[in-house]
Amino acid sequence: MKRLLAGLLSLSSLHAIAAEAPGEQFARVGANQLAWECRGEGSKTVVLIAGMGLDAHATYKNTFRNFSAPGYRVCLYDRAGVGKSTPQTKPRPLRALADELDGLVRERGWRDVVLVAHSFGGLIARAYAQAHPEAVKGIVFVDCVHESWLPALQRAMSPEGWRTMDMIISWERDKNSHEDFPEAVQALNANPGKLNVPVTVLSRGLPYTTIRQAKMSYDDVDAFNTTWDAAQFELTKVSNDMRHVRMRYAAHMFDEQDPWLVLDEIGLLLKRVEGQARP
Repeated sequence: MKRLLAGLLSLSSLHAIAAEAPGEQFARVGANQLAWECRGEGSKTVVLIAGMGLDAHATYKNTFRNFSAPGYRVCLYDRAGVGKSTPQTKPRPLRALADELDGLVRERGWRDVVLVAHSFGGLIARAYAQAHPEAVKGIVFVDCVHESWLPALQRAMSPEGWRTMDMIISWERDKNSHEDFPEAVQALNANPGKLNVPVTVLSRGLPYTTIRQAKMSYDDVDAFNTTWDAAQFELTKVSNDMRHVRMRYAAHMFDEQDPWLVLDEIGLLLKRVEGQARP
């Protein structure tokens, strides 16, 4: 179940296999303690946002260790309910996840924030940027979900395939991280908004096939990937300052295969951000 979710929406508990992070620290945000870590020096901050139920160190281990950009530090954190952060017992809506990020940014004094989001983390990044446009200078979406994907997937899948998907999503919401994917989709459908910052969309080049472990049919696996690819183009419409790149040799869990392309694209986005900041 965990590996299925990791590739699906990053709905997984990979924190169970994550290496100990010697630089990890904790911050109090509301009622929760959040695990976080930063590397590098600089007054500006790149914040890495993991997918649903995923330990940020497991998601970004190579990206995080190899990031370097003058004037920027890179930081990551585990949301409450994930990794070493405070466990949760009830489903949390998208607004709570965005507010939690805001609380951490304020508590740590992170400034001129550039967000790098993976999978479900893209919904959180967008909700945060919509609520706090003054805080966000740019966003990189790394194979992120778009709210159009879930209803399109349900239409495209067989009834049997959709029952499997619904079981996986419900398990994540009710038993694991308590992050509510259907609610997050509804929230962004109700308030899609436009982002007034430079954006890069990185889309996986290799199809997701791990869902076959749940005995999903070939046709349903094809539906999963076809609707995901279509939703990537919908994601490119969230900003007028957009770059779209196919990660040719990377699957959904990109950091295991091609963190270098992601690092290169973060660097290119930072140049776009800096160019906008010049008078």
